[in-house]
Amino acid sequence: MSQPTPLKFMEAVNGIQKAAVARAAIELDVFTRLGEGLSTAGEVAAACACAPRGMRVLLDALTVLDLVVKHEGRYTLTRDSALFLDRRSPEFMGSCVEFQHAPFMQSAFLHFTDAVRRGGAVTEPEGTVAPEHEVWVRYARDMMPLALPQARKAAEVAGAVFSVVDLAAGHGMFGITILQHSPHARCLAVDWPNVLELARENAQKAGVQDRYETSPGNAFEVDLGRNHDLILLPNILHHFDRQACETLLRRAHSALRPAGRVFVVELVPHEDRVTPSAPAWFATMMLATTPQGDAYTLSEYTSMLAATGFAKPEPHPIPGSARTLLVSTR
Repeated sequence: MSQPTPLKFMEAVNGIQKAAVARAAIELDVFTRLGEGLSTAGEVAAACACAPRGMRVLLDALTVLDLVVKHEGRYTLTRDSALFLDRRSPEFMGSCVEFQHAPFMQSAFLHFTDAVRRGGAVTEPEGTVAPEHEVWVRYARDMMPLALPQARKAAEVAGAVFSVVDLAAGHGMFGITILQHSPHARCLAVDWPNVLELARENAQKAGVQDRYETSPGNAFEVDLGRNHDLILLPNILHHFDRQACETLLRRAHSALRPAGRVFVVELVPHEDRVTPSAPAWFATMMLATTPQGDAYTLSEYTSMLAATGFAKPEPHPIPGSARTLLVSTR
C-alpha cells in the first residue's frame, strides 16, 4: 500500500501558479523565441528583455509542465508547443489565455465557493448569458484558434449544403468554413450585434462575405426562416438548463427542411461525469459562470434531441479537440 500524501491536493491548490507561468510565457513570447532556435536561458532572457534568473526559473517551470523539453541546459519546444504556442504558427492558440484569464472569469472562480452554495454564477445575476455580455467579444476574438479544428470537422461532415444557420455564431468560423467547402451555400449568422462585427470581418477575410448574412439579436427570438439544410449549434447548449436547450432545439427543428440536420458541438463527458478529464472539468466553468448551465452527457443530449423531434445523434470525435460533434436529423 502506498504512503498517504497531500501532493494531489497541493497540485490542485497550486493551479493559479501554473496558470501564471503559462501566461508569462505567452506574454513574453518565450515559445516563439525557442522556435526561432534560441536554446539557453541566457539567450532567451536577452531576446525577451528579462533577467537571466527569471527566465531560467520560467523555462524550468515550463519543462515541469511538459510544455518545454530541457536537455543538458538547453531548452526546446515540444511538438505540441511548436504547433500551438509559437506565434509564427498558423495554429497558434496563445490568444486563448486572454479569455481564460479575463477579469470576469477570474472573478467567477474567486467566488466559486459561493457558486457551489448557490448552484450557479454569483458574480453577475445572469452570468455569461446576460444580453450582449462583453465577454463574448473577447471569446470570439481570443478563442477562435481553438474552434478551427471543430469548424473543419463540421464542414467535412456537412458535405454539400445550400442553406445554413449558425446560431450563436461568435467568430463565425463554423459557418464560414462550411461556405468555403460548399461554394453554392449561404449562411445566416445569429448572435449579439457586437459579436457579429467580428464574424463579418472574418467572412470578408475568407472571401465569403457575399454569401454570409447576419441577424443580430437573441438566439431564442431571432427569426431563423424555414427549410434550411443545416442548423449549427456550436458551443451554446451547455450555457442553459434542459428546458432552455430544448427550446433552442425546437427552434432549430422548425427552421429545418424535412431530413435537415442539426450539428451540436459540445464537451460531452462520459456517463460517470468524471471522464474524460476536459469535458468533465467543464462543468465547473458552467457552475461558475452561468445560472444553470452544465456539461451534458451523450444520453442527456440524446434525450433532449428526441424530445424535440430529432433522431438519435451520431457522435463524431473531433481530432485535436476535447469536443464532440453530434449530428442529428429532423
